[in-house]
Amino acid sequence: MRNSLCLLGLILAAAPAAASQPEVRSTAAEPSSAAIVISSGVEYEEGDFGTGQRVKTTSIQSSIGVRKGQVQVYATLPYVRVDAPGNVVTGGGGLLGLPIIVDPDRPATRNRREGLGDMKLGAEYTVPSRSVGLTVSGQVKVPTASASKGLGTGKADYALGAELSKTLSTVTPFAGVGYTISGDPKDLDLRNSLSARAGAAVQMGPQVRGHVSYGYAQSLSHLVPNEQQVTGGINANVSQRVGLGVYGSAGLSEGAPDMGLGVHIRFRGR
Repeated sequence: MRNSLCLLGLILAAAPAAASQPEVRSTAAEPSSAAIVISSGVEYEEGDFGTGQRVKTTSIQSSIGVRKGQVQVYATLPYVRVDAPGNVVTGGGGLLGLPIIVDPDRPATRNRREGLGDMKLGAEYTVPSRSVGLTVSGQVKVPTASASKGLGTGKADYALGAELSKTLSTVTPFAGVGYTISGDPKDLDLRNSLSARAGAAVQMGPQVRGHVSYGYAQSLSHLVPNEQQVTGGINANVSQRVGLGVYGSAGLSEGAPDMGLGVHIRFRGR
């Protein structure tokens, strides 16, 4: 894309909004010392996504991030396994959804493929405040997945987003928006996408937090319906440096997976 370099500079200067699972930031200033966060998890999704055939995806997500004060940068690289028609391409990019694309030039014969997915590089900044929390973010999808296997488009995508939150006793409502600028792969007619979500996080105990949210995302492909789904989960701190999380989702539209399940573990160092 013509404006890729300019947009990349804007993203890295401004920084990505909320990641795929809600994580409400503290509105108070954070310590200035840098901390390394390493996480890994497994996610499974299943549905027809409006294609009329079953699509099953399993991914192992590994990421590393560095947080210093109100700034965090991170890199995520998944390993993906897909059981779907051959014309289904995964790795749509985007901050808040957009899982698949349909390529009408590929045969629809069902197959299984696996390999590295697309790497995502991101940054986010939480505005210091003791009233309303504001996080602005940016993300670049690096095309490391195999386009010939249909595990990616072979082109970079770019995304910007922002999220607001407000802590009210033990409940923190939040709402976020994202905008994805898709790459321009050959023979694929893709469009840019607007996405949004809203929900609440609840402090269920000293070390346990639950969350529920509704999400909407325009599909990058004109051949796939838009996505609407509800997501819920629980995160728990096992110790000061180790956290565990489980989550599930249910689709509310044809373009969303019927169901999704995931589990992740997070290690925080110094």
